[in-house]
Amino acid sequence: MNIALLLLFLVFCNSSHSSGLITNVTTRPDVLNIGSIFTFDSVIGKIAKLAISTAVEDVNSNPNILNGTKLSLKFHNTKSSDFLGIVEALQFMENDTVAIIGPQFSATAHVITHIANELQVPLLSFAATDPTLSPVQYPFFVRTTRSDLFQMTAVVDLVVHYEWRDVIAIYVDDDFGRNAIVSLGDKLAEKRCKISYKVPLTPTATKDEIRKALISVAAMESRILILHIYTSWGLQVLEEAHEQKMMDSGYVWIATDWFSTILDTDPSLSLVATNNIQGVLTLRMYTTDSQLKMDFKSRWSNLTRTRRLLNDTSLGLNTYGLYAYDSVLLLAQAIESFFANGGNISFSNDTNLRELSGWKLNLDALNIFNGGRQLLKSISEVNITGLTGLMKFDADGNLLNPTFEVINVIGTGTRTIGYWSNSSGLHVLPPEKQVQTNDPSARAQKLYSVIWPGQTTQKPRGWAFPDNGRKLRIGVPNRVSYHEFVGVKGTDFTGYCIEVFQAALNELPYGVPFKYVPFGDGTKNPENNDLLHRIQVGEFDGIVGDITITTNRTKMVDFTQPYIESGLVVVAPIRKMNSSAWAFLRPFTPTMWGVTGVFFLVVGAVVWILERRTNEDFRGPPRRQFVTIVWFSFSTLFFSQKEKTGSTLGRFVLIIWLFVVLILNSSYIASLTSILTVEQLSSPVKGIESLATSTDPIGFLRGSFAEAYLTNELNIHHSRLFPLNSPEEYEKALKNGPSAGGVAAVIDERAYMELFLASRCGYSIVGQEFTKMGWGFAFPRDSPLAIDMSTAILKLSENGILQKIHDKWLMKSACSAEGAKQAVDRLQLKSFWGLFLLIGIACFLALILHVLRMIRQYYRHVDCDIESSQSTRRVKSFVSFVNKREQEVKSRSKRRRTENKASSKIVHDQECSSSDGFMGEQFTMNITSLLLLMVLFSGCASHGATTNTSRRPEIVNVGAMLAYNSIVGKVAKLALEAAVADVNSDPSILNGTKMVVTMQNSNFSGFLGIVEALRFMEKDTVAIIGPHNAVTAHAISHIANELHTPLLSFTVTDPTLSSLQFPYFVRTTQNDLFQMAAIADMIDYYGWKEVIAIYVDDDYGRNGIAALGDFLAEKRSKISYKAPLVLDPTRNNITDLLVKVSLTESRIIVLHVYPGWGTDVFSVAKYLGMMGTGFVWIATHWLSAYTDTTIPLPMSTMDNMQGVLTLRMYTPDTELKRKFVSRWSNLTSGIQMGLNAYCLYAYDTVWLLARALDAFFDQGGNISFSNDSRLTQMRKGELNLDSLNIFDGGSLLLRNIFGVDMNGTTGAVKYTPGRDLIHPAFEIINVIGTGVRRIGYWSNHSGLSAEPPETFYTSPPDRSSSNQSLYSVIWPGETTQKPRGWVFPNNGKHLRIAVPNRASFREFISYTQSNDMYTGYCIDVFTAALNLLPYAVPYKFFHIGNGKRNPRITELVHTIETGEYDAVVGDIAIITNRTKMADFTQPYIESGLVVVAPVKTTLNSSPWAFLRPFNRMMWLVTAAFFLIVGTVVWILEHRLNDEFRGPPRKQVVTILWFSFSTWFFAHRENTVSTLGRLVVIIWLFVVLIINSSYTASLTSIITVQKLSSSIKGIETLLESKDPIGYQQGSFTRYYLIDELHIDKSRLVPLVMPEDYVRALKAGPHKEGGVAAVIDERAYMELFLSSRCEFSIVGQEFTRTGWGFAFARDSPLSVDLSTALLKLSDNGDLQRIHDKWLLQSPCTSRGANLEVDRLELKSFSALFALCGAACMVALIIYFSMMCYQFTKKYTDSLSSSGSSTSRRLQTFMTFVDEKEEVQSRSKRRSMERMSNRSVGEDDLTNSSKRRHIYPSGSNRSLGNGDNA
Repeated sequence: MNIALLLLFLVFCNSSHSSGLITNVTTRPDVLNIGSIFTFDSVIGKIAKLAISTAVEDVNSNPNILNGTKLSLKFHNTKSSDFLGIVEALQFMENDTVAIIGPQFSATAHVITHIANELQVPLLSFAATDPTLSPVQYPFFVRTTRSDLFQMTAVVDLVVHYEWRDVIAIYVDDDFGRNAIVSLGDKLAEKRCKISYKVPLTPTATKDEIRKALISVAAMESRILILHIYTSWGLQVLEEAHEQKMMDSGYVWIATDWFSTILDTDPSLSLVATNNIQGVLTLRMYTTDSQLKMDFKSRWSNLTRTRRLLNDTSLGLNTYGLYAYDSVLLLAQAIESFFANGGNISFSNDTNLRELSGWKLNLDALNIFNGGRQLLKSISEVNITGLTGLMKFDADGNLLNPTFEVINVIGTGTRTIGYWSNSSGLHVLPPEKQVQTNDPSARAQKLYSVIWPGQTTQKPRGWAFPDNGRKLRIGVPNRVSYHEFVGVKGTDFTGYCIEVFQAALNELPYGVPFKYVPFGDGTKNPENNDLLHRIQVGEFDGIVGDITITTNRTKMVDFTQPYIESGLVVVAPIRKMNSSAWAFLRPFTPTMWGVTGVFFLVVGAVVWILERRTNEDFRGPPRRQFVTIVWFSFSTLFFSQKEKTGSTLGRFVLIIWLFVVLILNSSYIASLTSILTVEQLSSPVKGIESLATSTDPIGFLRGSFAEAYLTNELNIHHSRLFPLNSPEEYEKALKNGPSAGGVAAVIDERAYMELFLASRCGYSIVGQEFTKMGWGFAFPRDSPLAIDMSTAILKLSENGILQKIHDKWLMKSACSAEGAKQAVDRLQLKSFWGLFLLIGIACFLALILHVLRMIRQYYRHVDCDIESSQSTRRVKSFVSFVNKREQEVKSRSKRRRTENKASSKIVHDQECSSSDGFMGEQFTMNITSLLLLMVLFSGCASHGATTNTSRRPEIVNVGAMLAYNSIVGKVAKLALEAAVADVNSDPSILNGTKMVVTMQNSNFSGFLGIVEALRFMEKDTVAIIGPHNAVTAHAISHIANELHTPLLSFTVTDPTLSSLQFPYFVRTTQNDLFQMAAIADMIDYYGWKEVIAIYVDDDYGRNGIAALGDFLAEKRSKISYKAPLVLDPTRNNITDLLVKVSLTESRIIVLHVYPGWGTDVFSVAKYLGMMGTGFVWIATHWLSAYTDTTIPLPMSTMDNMQGVLTLRMYTPDTELKRKFVSRWSNLTSGIQMGLNAYCLYAYDTVWLLARALDAFFDQGGNISFSNDSRLTQMRKGELNLDSLNIFDGGSLLLRNIFGVDMNGTTGAVKYTPGRDLIHPAFEIINVIGTGVRRIGYWSNHSGLSAEPPETFYTSPPDRSSSNQSLYSVIWPGETTQKPRGWVFPNNGKHLRIAVPNRASFREFISYTQSNDMYTGYCIDVFTAALNLLPYAVPYKFFHIGNGKRNPRITELVHTIETGEYDAVVGDIAIITNRTKMADFTQPYIESGLVVVAPVKTTLNSSPWAFLRPFNRMMWLVTAAFFLIVGTVVWILEHRLNDEFRGPPRKQVVTILWFSFSTWFFAHRENTVSTLGRLVVIIWLFVVLIINSSYTASLTSIITVQKLSSSIKGIETLLESKDPIGYQQGSFTRYYLIDELHIDKSRLVPLVMPEDYVRALKAGPHKEGGVAAVIDERAYMELFLSSRCEFSIVGQEFTRTGWGFAFARDSPLSVDLSTALLKLSDNGDLQRIHDKWLLQSPCTSRGANLEVDRLELKSFSALFALCGAACMVALIIYFSMMCYQFTKKYTDSLSSSGSSTSRRLQTFMTFVDEKEEVQSRSKRRSMERMSNRSVGEDDLTNSSKRRHIYPSGSNRSLGNGDNA
């Protein structure tokens, strides 16, 4: 009985043991098995092995750890093989291992983590830094080192710190390299930087491969290289780079910590190796300098002594060695905690492996560690201090406080230049020594100086032209017109644009080799869009010319900033507007008119008083006298008075008054001329509005964008538009007008039109400039030249060179130059010396002839006695003769008979010789010889394969791995079975050999996939079809590579499963690389810029989205938010993620998940309202697989997916496909199961393999296997892993697989050199109603199209944007209107907009606190732009500042960067520093810096302004000549003309009267002598010229007022030391100090406009005064609008504008830019401008200066002169009257004793009487002459007659005459 009980007990124990249940008692085990996996002979492995061994020894020797339990450590060398890593991990699991330290490589970790997860054994890696090894996907993976996520963040911060934008990534093409570079790209994108070029290298890169890669890198533009590779061959890259001259100046090499690991491990690098790495930057994981660390370092030399003795090499301690040591300590501490918490060491069988018993591979011996989860928890809770510092994990499973040293390789060593930490960014101090701060911004980041490659301390600019010997090809439009802009003559390229481009190139800090290439034949203007397209296709590297920057063109190329502004304007014929009925009154003010009228009457009355007693013309009845006064006075206005003035005083008054009238007339004419000169011009065309509403034809420049703009934007019918080629055609069309086949107006860019109008004053720009654009230079997308040339253009603008080039080529004439100031000099004597010389000569000759004539007559008529008398008497006689009047000659004496008539015959021979020279142009044609290319075809000898005579095997074993329960797996299983049956039943295939396919269910488990793959290898399997998913494929591809077994997958689309890393992986379906390219093309087609990616967080999801990001970057789009989902998400997981997505701005969602639970995402999205209007959902082909397979589709599911777009792998509608589809219902045996594309690819995969096997056998291939030498050492294990064999014919079969060319159910099955199937194509499907609708196709050949791809295969590839098309889509929300792709998130938050609370210039923006109102120009523009957006923008203004001081705008923009505000609206100038903080809209107002200074104006209000036309000398000479000419005429007329005779006093008056009256052409004296008339006619011509010149000069002076200032512009201020004012709070101060280097002591801050006035008036020499104020033009124009004593002087020396600022990458900046353009087009922007900033004439830049109306003070001196003359004349006259009255009536009045009234009445009667002529005594004989000559007596008697004077009022009696 006892024996039986004992036997039962033994059986029970045996069964318990067989079941794997090992119960541990409460005592701790004596030994714990720990494994360690890495590569022993690697740089890291050598150090790690020693460190781990030391750590285990230290733990085992420390009684305080584990309390006596010893760690039994076993090492396995993976030899850098992932397959060996799998095998060794399985071996560890066989030995009841509780934890594994390792592996070293991330790729190995990705594989064996599946084993660790399944068997619940923690995997502690001290070297696998791949950031995708996350605890979410791999819960039993523990990273005991720093994740590359932090290292890449540090690299990005370095790039940003040095202000680089593009980098090149050279990396190893495996999980370690790819995933880290993806993280680098994401982090760079956050900083608005990017990876411009990716260079993957194979994990075992050769020197030749490295050389080829670096040659391709050298051809790139970026010079910032990020090197993320392995330590084993990393130095070879730098060595090759040194040979390629890529370690010279200009390059930047940033190596990740692999490089510092080499430097630390091998301190004694060779001198050659050291020379190859000079200037390199690298990172090192930072470990604090603790006592533990220093003690371990001191031990290290003893630990490595043996190695030094054996190998004569030393091993340095690297950080991975420290982390390896700490990994053992961490594990020991966790095990201690595990035991302390009651943990037991026990293992149990894995139920998933029970069915594997009985095979050679005893995989069922693998056990699960029951305490694995508890131990994992203990590891995550460890908190110890090790050699590396604090060892503690955060919630994401990463060690706390990630920190890196930044190291610079210098000389033979290195130097730490700073540190990076996740908390403080870059800093010169290690984190523990830094002042605690949470600001990682660039302001707090510091680094020491760097010695860069090339031994330079100057920071490399990060970009240069590649040294490939090729010049930059610059396309230049060969224009037919406007050669001033671009002129092409053979090889000569000239013009404004060319010179600006070359000047900008000269400003670059590097040389740019280039050559111009003309585009066009010169007979017509080329299309600029075609020219820009040549950049897209790579024909040109840049475009220089008159290229307008438009929205559409920015999608093709990158532009520099504009170098000239040139919006569209309307040019039409014009006429002057002088139609006002009272326009003639405008020259004088009402006061001036009134005073002038009064003076006319006053002068008339004065002259009447002076003349009425002696002049019959002024006498008569009272009525007649009144009429005479009025008539006489106003007739003087036209110098047509008929009444003669005889009195001296009357003539004196009249001559002065006529001078005044002349001045008044001239001034009136000058003022009216000036007014009409600057008068606005009128045209029936008022602007673009009138043209748009009319039907008149419109001209435009052929080749410009104007045609497209007018038709597309303004909807003007194309029939109204007439293309014109040249300015001459413009002029002809405008002259003809619309009625004669011409045009009503021409619409073209302002730059062209200003040049056109420069010489054509009959036309003018009418209306506003209705687009705001400019010209720029074009470069390829993302070319750094666009940025650098923009900076250079800004420099040209600042230093004035741009303006000089403009003036050189485009200098405008007066009629086109808006407001060009025409300097008018005062007329000087030299201007008229010819006239005065002419009249002087005439007078001189006339006098000479007159004297000679008098002498002749004297000797003829005077008596001989007198001739012989004394000389004194003779002179007196001659003077008396000259003074006497000449009688009519009744008879003449006989002429001398001997007089010889001198006759001269003048012969005029005029030779007219005209020779017409004709220039013949000779055209020579350069005939170039044709080069005949001899194409040599060499026949390639065909190499026949020897046929093995051995017979084919009866069966061929093939494995298949599927997930049976998946949507794809269910149909694929049927398709595989059908294909195998078809192959085996077809005698033409395999020739009797049967294909046996063994299927295994992997159930989406990477571990089971590994186990099943190993089982297949045990059965001599020649190929495996599968696996089902990418994760499993990554794992078992290592096994396939090792055992040479092809792995054919029809479902794995992961693009990283490349033939380079996995040569035995064969993808028999479409690569996700093409699917993501299709999605990127769809995004670009619909014009979206940002997408959200929701994806499964595994290799399939991550790698597919990474490819999408690369393709989007090529389209200048991006993934704005990545939302990963766990592998098997719950509804809560999905809900939490979609809530985050809904709070983002983008509404374009790309869904890349699995079909098993992908529809759950739509269900939750529908619940959250994310399937409504505005959202766009693009699902990858998982959704089409679901909809094709699931029959019928649940209505609830369909309702959740309405409007979704998805892709389906396109398979042509072939006969094979139709037959298979017809068989499908039979294959499914009545089960409702649809046929999807994966099913077709599964079917074709079997046929592909069968044909490859057939070819394999035909080529003599044998099915044979051999042992793997690397597995022979594993024979001792229970797993029997040494039973795995290598397929000897694997490589031959693989070649035959890729050589198959057949037609299957999916179409043509053939592989490209890149080992992808040919003709990748997808259908684009729209989910509608209860089904789907195809809206188009995508193919790699033709892009998006509505036609099937095969229709385009016969034509060349064409994926241009013009050929892309899709049918209409019904979007979510059942709308056909394309969603805009971006809205404000519905999170209840308003856009926080900061607004500066200004103290001055509140017209731009102001805040009223009482009613919380924001007003001003900027506010109106912003709200108007918002109203044009197609969506509502909730926002709230926040005022910044106290209203007493202007806030600092740069600090205001910085609040966007810090996240305090979302936008800034106000007077925000767009400058370079601010663009680094925020994104700006396009400028809505132009406002560069200008200089304002006081000006002295040449005003016309001076009392003596009328004297300004002539200078002083001119006036004196003119007056002198008046007297001279009057005297000469008197001399010539005195003897012949009674009007020039009389008493001496009267004759003097006559001379003066006559001479000055000629000024007004009012002389009444007749000239009778020929000489007198000759002199007068010449003099009158001179006077006419003088009068006209005076009027013209005065007109010019009044029209254009000259402004003068001692400040001529910014150059004057730079040369002086005078103080300069600036607006407090603006960027002006920093610009003047930093850019112009003006000493800050010279700068005076000013706040209010009143401060400007006060400072400017005070001047630079008084306290608080300034010489000038520098501020933005917008402010200054408003300031000057009411302050005309100041003006802008010099050129605008910066070109900036104002824009609205938003957060980086905010779509609002783009949308509002478009809205601002619309405001400009419809005129609202100008109306808002006029509302707030309407300027007066004195401020308008370029407008004609204001012409003042003439005022009274302008002529006060003239009126004073005339008034004084009248007063003096009246006083003298009344004095004479009183004297005569007293002399005549004194006796009679005294005798009669008359009263005072009687005397007054008598006096008035006396004054009113006409003055009678009194008797005179005989005139004293003036000449006592003898009565010898009868003729002399007659002459004397004839003089005894009355002399009638010109006035007709006085008579002079001769000798002997009676009264």
